[in-house]
Amino acid sequence: MDDVTEGRAMDTDQSAFQTAFARLLTDPEAFERFYDDPARFAEESALSAGQLSALQSLDKDRLRWIAGSLSVKRFFLVETYFPATFALLRRRKALSKVQRSLIATYRPIKSERLIRAFRDALWFAEIVERQLDRGELDIPYLIDVMRCERAEFMLWSDAASAASADDFRSRNASRPSVTEEELLDGAVRAGRHVELHELSCDVLPFIQALVDGKAPLDPEPAPTLILFGRIAVADRVQKARVGRLIKSFLTRAGGGKPTREILAEILGPETDPAARAAAERDCCRALQKLYALNFVTIEESAGPSARRRSLG
Repeated sequence: MDDVTEGRAMDTDQSAFQTAFARLLTDPEAFERFYDDPARFAEESALSAGQLSALQSLDKDRLRWIAGSLSVKRFFLVETYFPATFALLRRRKALSKVQRSLIATYRPIKSERLIRAFRDALWFAEIVERQLDRGELDIPYLIDVMRCERAEFMLWSDAASAASADDFRSRNASRPSVTEEELLDGAVRAGRHVELHELSCDVLPFIQALVDGKAPLDPEPAPTLILFGRIAVADRVQKARVGRLIKSFLTRAGGGKPTREILAEILGPETDPAARAAAERDCCRALQKLYALNFVTIEESAGPSARRRSLG
């Protein structure tokens, strides 16, 4: 009798058994297949007779309860990265629908590239966007809330973003502030820790209210440009509203051209001097704020003022 018990224990210690057991707990289809056709399940899982017997000895209802508990735990780990999206879905009583869809669609398979919770977070965003596209979720502002939180999550979870944020912080530390002339003559660029996204409305106050557990006021439906930037050292992402001029500027910056030249391309030769000067002031004020946040940095000056200083 002791030999039989020991043999069964050895069977359950092997990787084939552990893998099959994990599938029963995480894959609803595998669970049903195991009880509908145990022989087929054993064959596709490469189980021995002893391993199959060990699985069959487990209480079905108990196993189903454990599997359900694990799926719920897995799903709610994602809430850390999408708190406002979860809050909005919960308010509209649609959270369980998304949960069921995620668990049924994506099994928690092993990944060499992503932490399991990170991968689930991306799958969660895919599920929400897919259900919105199909008309299965009719929740105002949900798409903007989810995309805003996804952009923040992508920057926060990316190692290259963290390295870029640290680099810009160290670059800008030697020059805490920059003048308008330095900005116009210098080559401004943004780093990999910065992304620009356009949303259908200014959803930031709406998100804050959701996270705080308050009833949010509907935002004004006006296209809004939001710049997301990872903060060095701090484990968070900063957000800043920007205008169309900054969007146009940042899409052209990074090639080594001075700011003044880029603005001249944007404004065109027909712009009168007063309007050009006003646009340059507005752009520089915005860039100074972004510089203080370490969203952008400035390379060696390349404009006329720099050349005059060099000659002097």
